[in-house]
Amino acid sequence: MKIQRRKWHRKAAALAVAAVILLAGSVPAVSQDKPYPELDQQLATLRNQFNADTGKVRVLFIGDPTCPPCRHGASVIQQNVVSKFSSDKLAVYVVWVPLLNLQDPATLQRHAHQYASLIPQGPRVTHYSDPEANSGKQYGSILRVPYGSPAWDVYLGFSADARWGDTAPIPTYWEHQLGGLESTRYLDGLRFAEEVRKLLAKIGQ
Repeated sequence: MKIQRRKWHRKAAALAVAAVILLAGSVPAVSQDKPYPELDQQLATLRNQFNADTGKVRVLFIGDPTCPPCRHGASVIQQNVVSKFSSDKLAVYVVWVPLLNLQDPATLQRHAHQYASLIPQGPRVTHYSDPEANSGKQYGSILRVPYGSPAWDVYLGFSADARWGDTAPIPTYWEHQLGGLESTRYLDGLRFAEEVRKLLAKIGQ
């Protein structure tokens, strides 16, 4: 009788453990990712980092994490620029904006982290969240996006001596994946990489 009771207790304990595991699996995991810096209207955080990186070639990508072409473009930059050039004189800024689909700040952060692995954050790569798309608004006029629209799905390269003053700097070279802009500037990974290579060569990299 005692043996049967022990067996029953062991089975009950095993069932209890299994139930706990099943319940734990049904609860969504809470993300422990640190929020990306959120840009204000003046883009001060990005501007300060850009100027702190004077002496480096800088690449700025502005994209919406819910936009499939933007995600493809991010992977193109990772493959053809970040992975190809190991120089510590290269800095890449990834700015996530909510322009294809409306996203509140928390949702934008969540989507940005979801696709951050396309260009992994690291010593040379910094991600930002721009919930009001202020970066896109500034570069919309600089790149002459039609109808006064903000710029997004754009890929901008800057020489090592570029500085960010009262207004956002004009890129030394840029490409895009938008309609209404020059077709000759449509994103081409190999061509963009060659332009970055030329900029790095100017500083002996």
